[in-house]
Amino acid sequence: MLARFSKLWFSVSLVVLASAGFAALSWKYVWLYVTRRTDPPPPVADLLHDPRTSSNPEVLLEEANRLAWLFNWPKAGPLYARAEELFRGKGNTRNEIYACVGTIRVQSETMSWVDVSNVLGRQLELPFAKTELKLRLWCLAAKGYTDLEINPASAKRAWTEAQTIAHRLGEAQWEARAEGELGIIAFLGGNSRRAAVMVGDAVLSAKASGDVGGQVRMLEMLGNGFN
Repeated sequence: MLARFSKLWFSVSLVVLASAGFAALSWKYVWLYVTRRTDPPPPVADLLHDPRTSSNPEVLLEEANRLAWLFNWPKAGPLYARAEELFRGKGNTRNEIYACVGTIRVQSETMSWVDVSNVLGRQLELPFAKTELKLRLWCLAAKGYTDLEINPASAKRAWTEAQTIAHRLGEAQWEARAEGELGIIAFLGGNSRRAAVMVGDAVLSAKASGDVGGQVRMLEMLGNGFN
């Protein structure tokens, strides 16, 4: 009788926990949808050739980030390079590093992944990248994307720290992206069940928050054989 009661209690507990988990996740997606934000379009079509914007590094960096968020690195590259140059001239070291990391990430199209990873690793050791959390998150994400191609263990370390920082900063979209990348790494490590849960949550979170780039990234990985 006691054993039967214990089994019944265990079953009920599982149902309650599953229901609570589903409710929590549902509320999470609702909250992401309600608080979603969209980046404004650039003030002009060609920022680099407009005198009002070509010398404004903040505007250039904002548009470069918007393009990079959509993984449009070819168009983001020249904007990062120009913004880096302007920030250097102003003595704005923090934003110079930020733009530099974007430029380095663009160079992954022409440099070896190992070289890009090494350069990004050096950026992470800079004093600003150790203390300024948004900058560190950006550096970690760039390194995480790069290292996935050559060193999943290093990519896991980068994305785990990035996820922690994103949660601390309330950066929901970055947190979801980090979860998705960690899911891909779990799949590469043979943990398909955990990978499916993490990537599934990342896709739904990206959909709810309006993160088009995040959706494209995860669906691209699915199309490349992550199944």
